[in-house]
Amino acid sequence: MKSFCVIRVPSSGPPALAGAPNVFDTLEAAQSRISEIESAQLKIHHTWLDIVEVDGPVLPALQARGIGV
Repeated sequence: MKSFCVIRVPSSGPPALAGAPNVFDTLEAAQSRISEIESAQLKIHHTWLDIVEVDGPVLPALQARGIGV
């Protein structure tokens, strides 16, 4: 089963899951979550958001990629 995870990628440090909700069944839902987060930001951050597609259990897939959970 495919999942789409919204992650935050800081300019210094390892990537990690963004604030919940952060795992979605569709790419469109994950993109919508990024838009929601970015629309609430009032200042520039040294972090950007990205989407990681995983197939199977989310936690082991993210850990294998070095993404914190």
